[in-house]
Amino acid sequence: MIDNEERAGEQAGCGGARPEVTLVVTAHNMEDCLGEALASLAAQTFGDFRAIVVEDGSLDGTYAVAEAFCASDGRFSVVRTEGLGAAGARNRGLEMVDSPFFMLLDGDDVFHPDLLEKLHRGIVGNDADLAVCDIVQVDHATGRREEAPWALKRGQLPAGLPAFSWRDMEGNPFAAFMGWPWDKLYRTDFARKEGLRFPEDLANSEDMLFTYKAVVLARRICVVDEVLIDHRIGRGGSVSSSRAKDPYAFYEALCRMKAFLKGLPGDCWDGLGRSYLNWAFDWTLWNIETMPDDVRAEMARRLRDGAFAELELDKHAPAFFAGYPRSMARYASILEDDCGEPDKGPLGPISSLPYGKFKPWSQAGVLDKLAIKWRMWRAKPVEW
Repeated sequence: MIDNEERAGEQAGCGGARPEVTLVVTAHNMEDCLGEALASLAAQTFGDFRAIVVEDGSLDGTYAVAEAFCASDGRFSVVRTEGLGAAGARNRGLEMVDSPFFMLLDGDDVFHPDLLEKLHRGIVGNDADLAVCDIVQVDHATGRREEAPWALKRGQLPAGLPAFSWRDMEGNPFAAFMGWPWDKLYRTDFARKEGLRFPEDLANSEDMLFTYKAVVLARRICVVDEVLIDHRIGRGGSVSSSRAKDPYAFYEALCRMKAFLKGLPGDCWDGLGRSYLNWAFDWTLWNIETMPDDVRAEMARRLRDGAFAELELDKHAPAFFAGYPRSMARYASILEDDCGEPDKGPLGPISSLPYGKFKPWSQAGVLDKLAIKWRMWRAKPVEW
């Protein structure tokens, strides 16, 4: 077994022909689930691929699992890196892509047998730069499957179009797709031309910058409206140490994305600005809600005091930010729960906010409060 570029550079398929798709599978401390992920890729009905497992500084037997599997299937190879982190590991894999298309997969998920066949058919048949599928969540401990309606929001997509760009969408392109890279098939020439890479200087939130740049820059996006990935959740804890140790990395990522959008030519910011600011506000609330209590309280006070200036909360009327129905209620609940003088927040007195049917914590009934607690618990992430 050769675990370096020589082996990873070998071509899959008969006679060493260039594969159609490269699968970059990143794995860190995934000894108990990597084998299942790789087996599901080996069973794909579309076989013209090679898979590069980037094993990044694991402290368990992940590398041994990858090595053993790769020895049994010539389409698979493994590269070992020393704790680069999710961004660095994915960039390492991207550098080794030499096929027309690629995917960036997590080594703890399970992939349906027709994943590659259907995404490849969609991206080629529609001359798209990006093909996206739907997912379900699977609890690591119990195996329980659960729908993930937020992963692909059909109501935000243009009806009746087999492929489209963000300009064809009446809905919010940032709300339509999740800012993770692994449910998407990418055209390699497109990604290289646009210089798509993961920023390695952020402790977290780097996925968003790669993924949403791809969504905005794509000439055409094809959606395969089927569940093709079982995404594993509940493996290893509720809040990653990286997010708690650097809780404001998300805001730096938001600022970089905003600068990128404002730097695009023509009227791009005019068309995308309100959608982006609504999404950025929602994501800021999520980042605060899912932090440990002490960090959450500090972040809430900063929100109240206007520290997240690039959200432009003080530059628009509150109704401007009503694109997400729950945002006003969540914002008010955060300020009420964690701040003194919540009415001094950048959106003004919380009693006058446009809540709609969703109420803040202080106005919610017992059942509403239970629903809020459940939603917040389910929102807690598991990351690298």
